[in-house]
Amino acid sequence: MKRFRYPLAILSLIFLLIISCSSPQKLLEKGNYYDAVLLSVKKLQKNPNNKLARETIAQAYELAMDELLEKIKKDRLVQPEFANTQSAYAYMDLNRMYEAIRKSPAASQIVKHPREFYAELQRVTPLAAEEQYRAGMQHLAAGDRENAKLAYFYFQDADSFVNNYKDVRQKMETARRKALLYVIADFMPVYSSHYQLSADTFYKQLQKDLNEIEQQYFVRFLSPEKAEKEQPERIDQFLRINFQDFVVGETHTRERVEKIVKDSVKVGETRLDNGRRRPIYGKVEAELTLYRMEVVSRGLVRMQIAEADSQDKLLLNQTFPGEYVWFTEWGSYRGDSRALSPDQLDICRMRRIPPPPPQQLFVEFTRPIYDQVRDKLYDFYSRY
Repeated sequence: MKRFRYPLAILSLIFLLIISCSSPQKLLEKGNYYDAVLLSVKKLQKNPNNKLARETIAQAYELAMDELLEKIKKDRLVQPEFANTQSAYAYMDLNRMYEAIRKSPAASQIVKHPREFYAELQRVTPLAAEEQYRAGMQHLAAGDRENAKLAYFYFQDADSFVNNYKDVRQKMETARRKALLYVIADFMPVYSSHYQLSADTFYKQLQKDLNEIEQQYFVRFLSPEKAEKEQPERIDQFLRINFQDFVVGETHTRERVEKIVKDSVKVGETRLDNGRRRPIYGKVEAELTLYRMEVVSRGLVRMQIAEADSQDKLLLNQTFPGEYVWFTEWGSYRGDSRALSPDQLDICRMRRIPPPPPQQLFVEFTRPIYDQVRDKLYDFYSRY
């Protein structure tokens, strides 16, 4: 049985895309009768007089119902081992159409007697659960990891059809345990001959991501200490992350001198014969000195993933760069302050400030590295 699995949020997003990119009439023309019915109902909820939606649902409902009922018959011939499962899904779709129409006054005026299939669904649901349970047991018995993953999903479906069917919860846990990829995650400490530095902030963030990956995929990450304590039955991979070639606090100071002349500046006044005063305009000059101190911190993080049975066989070997530049600016001048702009005067009022401590600079340059490492971890382990 071919299995397609999408979370409910993704299914909702797909349906919203159908609504935004299609019309009920187009879906009807393409033979998507079921979607045409549901979309017509949505259109009618917004506008009960929508002519195209009314015409479409009048045609599409019977076609959709006939198609789903015919599918139930065909599936019993094509894949009898999952016939009840497919029937259950078809009856769910039929009931979904029924409920949508009954809740829409406009749709109920057009499709006056929609059919419900709750009794049929109730009849096949335990049979579908048994089909899924039986398939899960077959895959679980195969013993390998990939079959254990399939078994987990079959058991999950059985549980969705009938809550806690037989011992399905225990079987799901067994299948998940057999499907897990066990990875030793070794975060190497930072060594510096000049500073007392710690990568704890960086590694704590990564540990949260590893915990999330465990929730989404069939992977279990263990620290070397935890692996020693728990003694898992096998180790599949080694993940190693360490800092390489990092520099913290590389300081550069630049000085720039500008001569500034401003014309038409009031430099005084003169008294006229009539007693009135007239301003005197002239040039003013100043020498502006601007200072900029930059403190550069940068480094590389290497991530390696190796097979446990042959650690020389690297599945991933990649370095991730990061850099952070802290700076402070200040200035001074000689001459006439009237030659300076307001911004230039502001910077001359500023004073050189000391840079942050080395540990803070270290944390700052690791931020862009963290984003890269996190994305690579999700990308790599999404395949498992």
